[in-house]
Amino acid sequence: MDALTRWQRRRALRRDGLPDEARAWLAAPWPDPGRHWRATGFTVLDLETSGLDPRRDAILAIGLVDVDEGRIRMETAWETLVSPPPGQPVGVPAIRVHGLLPDRLASAPPAAAVLPMLASRLAGRVLVVHVGDVARPFLARAFRAAWRCGLWMPSLDTARMTSWLDTHPQLGGRDQQDVPYRRLADIARSLGVPAGRQHDALADALTCAQVFLAQAGRLERLGLGTLGGLRRIGA
Repeated sequence: MDALTRWQRRRALRRDGLPDEARAWLAAPWPDPGRHWRATGFTVLDLETSGLDPRRDAILAIGLVDVDEGRIRMETAWETLVSPPPGQPVGVPAIRVHGLLPDRLASAPPAAAVLPMLASRLAGRVLVVHVGDVARPFLARAFRAAWRCGLWMPSLDTARMTSWLDTHPQLGGRDQQDVPYRRLADIARSLGVPAGRQHDALADALTCAQVFLAQAGRLERLGLGTLGGLRRIGA
């Protein structure tokens, strides 16, 4: 944890009226970057959203599963729909992607009601997402809106890990600097990992967890077996 993040967390903890769930999340110890990745707890998460701009669009579904001791813990799988804010309709293009119709979302809890459970699942762990440049800003906006907190926790991006593995000369990958992000299902197939139903938050989280395990195993064989080693590649 850098000095700025440490200061932000401590400053937030001093605020009056901070919910217990937020306080527990902020006070949780930061995972040790020197520990072996198999001794570290990860939570793999996927979002379905109404678009790609967190300033205009909303989280519509969350799916997650824990990875502990190098294994996916299926009993921890969890998913929820999330109702969009009033006056923020879900457009037809987004519905065509994920199939979440307005009548299903109308009875779902709002993001602020989902956040306590999400924070309790993430406390003291490492967040794993695919294409963090999309997922992390949506999560950060939800934390700011509810608790005036940033997404102050370590994270890994399987898309970034894929780009590194694609270009690393020891693996015989492509020798180029900028490799575009690949679709999660395509990465899964290239690794021999079964891909579940796409654009379903929990199914994609499970696919992402399997991809992460395959990638972490390959990086471990290259001498990057600690959490810090993985983060140098995929943070």
